[in-house]
Amino acid sequence: MSTKKILGIKKAFWVELRILITLIIIALLVKATVVEIYVVPTGSMEDTILPGDMLIGNKFIYGLRTPKKISLIWTRFGFDIPSVRLPKFKEVESGDVVIFEFPRDPFQKYVKRCIGTAGQKVEIDQGQIYIDGKQMNFPDEGKYSKGYIFPTDRKQGTIYPYFFGNQDNIEQFIVPYKGMQIDFDHIEDWTSILTLLIQDGNKIELGDQTFTLIDPFELSRMVGFLKYKFWDIVNPGSKEKNRKKQSIEQRKFMNEMRDKHHQDGIFNPWEIKFNKFDYKLVYDHLLVNNVPVSELKTYTFKHDYYFFMGDNRDNSSDSRFWGFVPDHQILGTPLFSLVNLMKFRFRLKFIN
Repeated sequence: MSTKKILGIKKAFWVELRILITLIIIALLVKATVVEIYVVPTGSMEDTILPGDMLIGNKFIYGLRTPKKISLIWTRFGFDIPSVRLPKFKEVESGDVVIFEFPRDPFQKYVKRCIGTAGQKVEIDQGQIYIDGKQMNFPDEGKYSKGYIFPTDRKQGTIYPYFFGNQDNIEQFIVPYKGMQIDFDHIEDWTSILTLLIQDGNKIELGDQTFTLIDPFELSRMVGFLKYKFWDIVNPGSKEKNRKKQSIEQRKFMNEMRDKHHQDGIFNPWEIKFNKFDYKLVYDHLLVNNVPVSELKTYTFKHDYYFFMGDNRDNSSDSRFWGFVPDHQILGTPLFSLVNLMKFRFRLKFIN
C-alpha cells in the first residue's frame, strides 16, 4: 500500500473520530440541558408512574439550567463548574409532576408531585391536602396503600422537624420563599433552620463542626442498586439472597462514609440533638459564613422552595420526611413514559 493511500486512510480516520466526538458532545449537552431520560426505581408515584418506567423529561420548561458538573455519564466522577439558569416558560405550580435533584444526594433524581410552592400555606388534615385554605384534588391514579389514616394525636419521629404532626396530619405551615426572614433570637427548631441555611448556599459551622446535607445513608442506597437489579432479572429466584448482599454492602459503605465525615468534622444537621445543647451556646457559637448568628440577628432567604409528595401517599419518601427543595435543584418535568423496563412493555403514557 502506498504512503499516500496510508496517509489518506489516517486522515479519514481522524475526520471520522472528530465527527464522532462532536456528536457525543452534542448528545451529552442535549441530555444535560434540554431532554433527559430517567428510569424510576421506586413505587412512590404509583399508579401515575410505575417502578421501571423510562421517562422522557423536559428540562427547559422551568428554565433551562446549564450543568453544575462535568462528569462521566451516569457516574459521580467529575468536577464542578459555574451554572446559570435561562428564563423559564412557566412557574412550578401545585399539582405539577416535577423532576428535581434530591437535596440529600443531588446525584439522585426524584420525581414527585408539587404540593406547595414558595409562600403558599399548606396543611394536611386526615390525609387531605389544603393549599391556602382550598382542598387539593387527589391525583386520579394516586393511592393510599396502608388502608387507614393516622389519627391526629399519633406521634411520628421521622417527620421533618419544620412540621408538626404525622404523615397524614401536618399543621399549617408556610413554604419558605425568597425574601422570607428568620429571626435568630426566636428559633425553636435548629435542625430545619440549619438545613434551609445550607440549601440557601451558606457555610454553616458550630465549633469544630461543619454541616452538610450530603447524607451517607442516602448515598448508600445507590450502592449495588443496578448490579442486584440485573441479577434479579437474570435469576428471579435469588431476589431475597441479593437483597441481603446488597444490604450488607450498603451498610458497610454508609458506616465508612459516616466515619470519614466525622473524622473530617462534617455532620448532617439531623445528627445533632440540639435539644441537649444550651441555647445560648448555639446562639453564640453558630457561624453563618464565618459570622456568629448573635451578630447577624436575622437572615433573609435568597431562594424559593417547594414541597413535594408522592402519589403513593403511604409509601413515599418525600418532603414530609426530608424537607423542601430549593429552586436551583428543580430540573424539569416528565412528558411521558416511553417503556417500562421491569415489565418489558411499552407504556406510551403522557404524565403532565
